[in-house]
Amino acid sequence: MNNSFSFSRLGLLIKKQWFDNAKLYSLSVLALIGLLAIIFIFWAIVNENHYNEEDTYIIFLTLLFGAGLIFASTTFGALSDKAKGTYWLSIPATHFEKLLCGIFYSLVAFLVVYLASFFIIQQITFTIIRLNPDNEIRSISNLKEPAIIFSYIFLALQSLFILGSVYFERFAFIKTVLAALFIIFLFMLAGVFFAKNVLPHNSGIQGLTSFVIYGDNEMKLYRLAPWIEDAVTVFAKFIWAPVFWVATYFRLKEKEI
Repeated sequence: MNNSFSFSRLGLLIKKQWFDNAKLYSLSVLALIGLLAIIFIFWAIVNENHYNEEDTYIIFLTLLFGAGLIFASTTFGALSDKAKGTYWLSIPATHFEKLLCGIFYSLVAFLVVYLASFFIIQQITFTIIRLNPDNEIRSISNLKEPAIIFSYIFLALQSLFILGSVYFERFAFIKTVLAALFIIFLFMLAGVFFAKNVLPHNSGIQGLTSFVIYGDNEMKLYRLAPWIEDAVTVFAKFIWAPVFWVATYFRLKEKEI
């Protein structure tokens, strides 16, 4: 087999993945739609005449991260089974193409299906609620900034759980959760160490690249150069997913059943 990347072979692999798992994916979509419908019905009944649109986005985020991370942890679940894993590894496609196929279903396809399902159910629910003129739906105005922040978090976590699906043979979801908590603990520990041993005792961290030193009657703000601040910000936002994808790729290359 040619080890160079091929878009046509990637397309065939994506189609094969669908045909091999069409029933599972279809049932998963129906289950997702059903769960959303039940949650929205319950939400509509509980709130009676006064509805807050913000509540629906709390539902959105909770189910997005819950269902998304569980689904991502099954991306390369076939490798945990000897027969399925051997069959999967024997498919004539490069490891990079198999990685892209996994990312396509666990990140891109899942997100598209979830967004479509959520907003369709949400708008149907709102339409039914508005049939009663006594009902009031308080809308939320600014969604852009929180949406961007949660997009970064979701992309990073989804990529981490894709890595966990190939790294852990059993109980991938639980083990990846524990690994994520351990990583967060290490960053918190590093932050505490930096604050206590590098910065003066009368200082406080204001952001990734700035801190304040408090005096008797004044405080001074210290910031790194703007280009360093921009670089650190970009690094913090975008570096996680590529790092996890690269780690997943090399883990796939060395994987043996």
